[in-house]
Amino acid sequence: MFTKMQASSCSDMKPKQKDDRSRIGILLGGVTLCICVADYVLAELGSGKAEPAFNRSFLIETAVVIVCMLLPAIFMRLSKNRRALAKKHPKSVSTPPSKIKAKLEEESEKSNNAGRGLAQAVTSAVRLGELSRAERLLHEIITSNTSMDPMPFNAVINAFAKNGDSQSALKWLKQMRSSGIPPNPVSYNILMDAAVKADRAEEAESWLRLMLKDGVAPNEVSFATVIHARAKRGEIVKAERWLSEMLDSGVEPNIVSYNSLIYACGRKGDSAGAEKWITEAEARGLVPRVTTFTAVVDACAKSGDVKRAEKWMQKMAEAQVEPNVVSFSAMIDACAKAGNSERARHWHTQMISQGVQPNVHSFSAVINACAKNGDLLAAFEQFEAMEAAGVTADVVVYSGLLDACAKAGELKHAREIFRCMKANGVMPNVVAYASLARPFAHKGDWQEVERLAAEMGAAGLKMNEYFLYAQLLAYASAKPRQADRAEALFRKAWSQGVQANKHVVTALGRAVGRGKSSQLLAELGISEDDSRRQRAKCY
Repeated sequence: MFTKMQASSCSDMKPKQKDDRSRIGILLGGVTLCICVADYVLAELGSGKAEPAFNRSFLIETAVVIVCMLLPAIFMRLSKNRRALAKKHPKSVSTPPSKIKAKLEEESEKSNNAGRGLAQAVTSAVRLGELSRAERLLHEIITSNTSMDPMPFNAVINAFAKNGDSQSALKWLKQMRSSGIPPNPVSYNILMDAAVKADRAEEAESWLRLMLKDGVAPNEVSFATVIHARAKRGEIVKAERWLSEMLDSGVEPNIVSYNSLIYACGRKGDSAGAEKWITEAEARGLVPRVTTFTAVVDACAKSGDVKRAEKWMQKMAEAQVEPNVVSFSAMIDACAKAGNSERARHWHTQMISQGVQPNVHSFSAVINACAKNGDLLAAFEQFEAMEAAGVTADVVVYSGLLDACAKAGELKHAREIFRCMKANGVMPNVVAYASLARPFAHKGDWQEVERLAAEMGAAGLKMNEYFLYAQLLAYASAKPRQADRAEALFRKAWSQGVQANKHVVTALGRAVGRGKSSQLLAELGISEDDSRRQRAKCY
């Protein structure tokens, strides 16, 4: 419609301009004709009686002068009319449609640039932690006529979600929708991710359900996030349920989802379950990564199945996937749990020969394997190799050495290692104190164990089941047995929330007698079946 109006406005002027030119032409032609006719008539009239030439010339010259005087006046009048018409229709004359379109596009581009500038300002405010300013800028975007996209809304939603403020995150999710911008999968994924990082699996699941309710189709990241939320807790059944829902929704899982399921199996030492999931992933055409193979090896390690772990290390090599230091450390952990220090040293040497740089965890795993095997000399050799490699020992490494000394009954070396640890600025933890106390406990030196307990308390460390076992063992091994001290210690530890696992209950029975132990457990409401389910991590 605009184009038609513009065209008609321009065409209104063209006929008028043509009419003016036609009139001028007719007028001038008429005057010329009149002069010629007059000249002819005068010539004919004077044919009989010759008219003096000067009379004819005078008449012609007079007519020419009159015409010359009229012409400027006519042109001035026409020019004046043209200017008046131009003032009356300035746009129609000066701006063609192509220029108007370009101007509109320029104004639209300016509006878009303003919108992008505000969106970037929101993102910058969020990055600086200025949420109030980010909200203010977002309100400005909403109230202005600038174009909007999900990016600034997602930035603010993500910021509140990371701060644990789910109510504010939900408020902006609703505001986003009411502003005419439908939330996309990213909007919900960032909410789920923040919940998972804060170990709020239930909240992550509620965001996914809201996503489905709002009609937003979840993608593979959405389902992988809630699968990981349950897997990291070791809740394999719930994780599997989400995988089934993922498949029912027509969303093809990626390798990350299977890695989470394998990890969940690994936490429980379920190597068969881990193998099942990696096999299914391969059947779906997914390519296992180094993290996938490592998770399976770790599952085998937790169950102490060295042969099974080595099988998956071999499969990793066949798949041309290079193992990293975490892969080798998991393999060495499997050997350590089985007490096979020879294979642990073999895999550590294999790792170095393949150009993988060892770290403190790989060395501590080898030292732990030697400690479990009671090979004190091999443990010290690995410690020296670690120092030669420029790797700084941590409290786990020193605890492994202390454990090796405990197994070998080397009290003197244990004290030297403990002093060396503190001299190197490594603060001992409760496991280190328990490892140092154990060789004294086996010899019945309860006075030294009590001294270490007091030192540990002065350092601000609370007793756990590791140290409780060592101290009860000291009372049980003492001559004579210290039954009263053992009972008092157990009551105090229980009141402080220390768990009574099967090792603790066994040491208590040795210290106070089976009958008294059963009576004490019943009095405190402790079931022996429950104590058996409380597994110690390492002794």
